[in-house]
Amino acid sequence: MGLDANYPAVTMNNPNGHVAVYNQDHVVIGTLGPTPYESPSVNVTCRLKKWDDAYWYRLLNPDGWPFPATSAYVSADETHDLNPGVPYPIPECSDGSCLSTATRVAGPALAALGAVGGAMWWRRRSRGS
Repeated sequence: MGLDANYPAVTMNNPNGHVAVYNQDHVVIGTLGPTPYESPSVNVTCRLKKWDDAYWYRLLNPDGWPFPATSAYVSADETHDLNPGVPYPIPECSDGSCLSTATRVAGPALAALGAVGGAMWWRRRSRGS
């Protein structure tokens, strides 16, 4: 797993330790570890507050770990920016995921559908009397 120079990267705070890599369900899918057998660093896309109200880095690529994942994360407490701000600073993650967008839109959309359906039902009922 080589690093991509076009993305920020984080590395382990303890160069002789291990850092768990978690999937989207907060299940360990692999580890970062010391060279030459494991990689101590990984590319990330952003930083976010997630499980246990702690900060996490979202990995650029969730593939290549012993277990499959749709997204992967490492603890910000156990890692640090490999080259702070150079060439790219690590941004905060936006909450613009499809699921969060769908959740925000679904409530008002269902209420509008209910109102239209109720109005149509009332109109039919009024005409039938």
